[in-house]
Order: sequence, then C-alpha cells, then structure tokens
Amino acid sequence: MPMQRRTFLGLGAAGVLGAGATSLFGAAPALADPAPANPFAVGVRRYNWTRGSRAVTTYVYYPATGSAGGNPVTDAPVANGVFPVYNFTHGFQSSPQNSLFIIRRLAEAGFIVPAPHFNHNPSDVGNGETPKDVSQAITNTLALNTSGPLAGHIRTDIGVGVSGHSLGGMTTHGLLTRWADSRIISANPQSCTDQGTPSSSVNAKVLFVHGDRDDLTGYSSARQAYAEMTWPKAFLTFVGGSHTSFWSDQRFPTTVVDWARWTMYGDTAARDRLPADAAGSNTRWEAELGDSSGQPGAYRLIARHSGKYADIDGLSTAAGAKLLQWSSTGRTNQQFEFVDAGEGHFKIKARHSGLVLQVASNANGADITQQADTGATSQHWRLTEHGGGVVSIINRQSGLAMDVWEYSTADGARVTQYPYNGNDNQRFTRQPV
Repeated sequence: MPMQRRTFLGLGAAGVLGAGATSLFGAAPALADPAPANPFAVGVRRYNWTRGSRAVTTYVYYPATGSAGGNPVTDAPVANGVFPVYNFTHGFQSSPQNSLFIIRRLAEAGFIVPAPHFNHNPSDVGNGETPKDVSQAITNTLALNTSGPLAGHIRTDIGVGVSGHSLGGMTTHGLLTRWADSRIISANPQSCTDQGTPSSSVNAKVLFVHGDRDDLTGYSSARQAYAEMTWPKAFLTFVGGSHTSFWSDQRFPTTVVDWARWTMYGDTAARDRLPADAAGSNTRWEAELGDSSGQPGAYRLIARHSGKYADIDGLSTAAGAKLLQWSSTGRTNQQFEFVDAGEGHFKIKARHSGLVLQVASNANGADITQQADTGATSQHWRLTEHGGGVVSIINRQSGLAMDVWEYSTADGARVTQYPYNGNDNQRFTRQPV
C-alpha cells in the first residue's frame, strides 16, 4: 500500500493544473554555457506585478557591475552577459530580504533571481494560488528581456529554475506536480512536504534539502516526494537538523549553487563538487545524477584511473580478505551484488564468498575487507553518480569514499577509503554482470 501523503498545517488536497507557458522555449533547449568563472556584484529591482486581483510584488536580483561582495544594490547596472532565471520563494511570514543568504549566492553565481514577496499561507499553497503566482512572476521576469534595464540579459530559451523554503519549498514542489509549469528544468525544494504526483509535463533535475528532525514539515513526506521523482535527482539531509537550522551552514547555499550551475549552465565541475561540498559528519548526500545505474544487481567495478577491477585478494572466501584492484580475470571474486539496504544505501556482496564489503575503521586509508553480513553501518554504502554508469562509493559509517590507495595503477593495489576528492581513483564504472 502506498504511503499516505502528509499535509502541512491543514493543507487541502484540491488543486488545478497550472498553465506553464512554453512559447518562449524551443523543443530541444540547450543549456546556458559557459558558466561564469567569477562571482558578480548583485543588483535588485522591485516590480509591482499582479495576477488578476492578486499582488505579485517581486524583487528581481541579478548580476550587476562592480565588485563582488556586499549587499544588493538597488537599480544597479546589470553586468555584461545573458543569464538564466532561477526563482526563489520564501516561507510563511518571511520575505526575500530574510532569504538573502541564498538569493545573493545565486545572483552572484550568474542567475537572474525573481523573488516574490507574498503574505501567503498554507491555503494559498494548497489551492494552487501561490504556485500560479510564482509562474506569473517567472513569465513577467522573462518578459523583462524585451525592454527596460534588463533587456537582452535574460536567457529565455532554455527553461527556468525554481527554489524555495518551507511554504516556498512546497510551492516549488507544487510546480513540479499539481500546478505543473513545464518551463522548469531545475528545482530545489527546501523543507517541503509532498504536494502530489510528479507531472509528466515537467522534465527537471531536482535537489531536495531537509533536516531529518524537522517538526514542521515532515521529513518522511519529503522523502516520499524524492522517491517519486525520476533521476537526475539528489537529496541533502542535515542529520539532526530542524526546519531552519541549516540556514547558517555554508554547505546549504554552496550545494544549491552547485546544483543550479550544473543543471542550468551544464557546469560539470560544479556537479562533481557536489559530494564534497555537501559532505560532513552531520550531513547525508544521496544522488542519482547520470543514468539508472543506481539500482540493485550484480556488477563488476572498474577503477577509472587504472582500468582494473575491484577484486577480493586471492579468490579467498575467508572473512577479513582485502579488497584490491587487479586485471580482469572473469572470476566471481571480481563480481559484486548490490543489495538494497534502505535509505539510499547498499550492501556490496562478493559473489564468490557471499560476504559483504566493510571498512575496518573510520580512519583515512583504512582497509576494505569482506566480512559476514551483520547489518552494521560500516557495511552500508551509497552511490554518487557521475553519468554513464560511473559512481563514487561512500561508506555510511565513515562518510569516506572507496579509493585506490595513492592512485596506484598496479595489480594488487589496496582499495581503501579516503575523503572524497572527485579524482578518478575514487570513481568506478559499474559494469553489469
């Protein structure tokens, strides 16, 4: 039986499909490219827009001329360039100005950020009014490309990004589900609850951010929303985090900006930074980024830097035998079954022995050995996908990445663990058996 959807502060389930105008976009949009190399100063302009009788007052933040850093400058000249749109919607009884810690980072990174100021409430989100207001703000922002001080500086041909916290996060998820806006290609719901079934009219890469001790918007509801999304997708959990505790943690805006740069600019370096930028003792990073390889099944693991295979030393069936790299033999000690361990983790079972991979300790350079399955977190692994079946493999207990020691290309080199750095000796191609 599917999990019953949770609601937030008595949110209603009724809603109508929001119309996402698509006339500004081609059938096969490209990404903005290249991503800006350096941060911008930030400008802001206020627009007193409406949707029918509803006020949609919007502060549009944008890359501006001048030196990076400092507060946004009202009506500053726009910087040279053409920038994609990434909306931000604030939460209950908040404002764009209270959310500058994330809005400013997006604008500095090269995004036009419309940030509507709403006196909204849960009913406005639940009945679709706030999601439709956000779609209106996006439409009006895109129209600024035709006249006025931002004319010629807005990418109108690639789609848009949407983000928001709490009620704004629920609005963001609503734009992917019940009030779908088909212009969206990137999304970041923060501290949201599940607003419905993903719409087939939206093709977006989605990053969720949530504290797992949030007592206002249930973590389990956000997890259901994540489970229902197709890849590419990711989930950054702040372990022990509340509804807003991660606002002061720089991993939050840094990861969101990485996501926006990858999904809107095609910045693969930003994509590759995601696991490291999200890492820490009180975070959990999960991602399915490149393909559908993040699935249970039997695989061989090929180290990207050496072309050699993860191998249980000497075909041993004994507990404690080490994981090495070796040239291909075709034997079952180079084959591993990925078994779902729940919450985005796997057990990795050597097919010749039936034993599972385990880290010896939490230390850098600790050996990875095969051991009897005890269910310990040192035997649980999560995958960070890089596309084309290439993954990094992160231990649940230590938070460290599977790593061929000292970048060795030799047969017999130890496969150990080390802090994630994105190098090819921490990347393995999962080749189905």
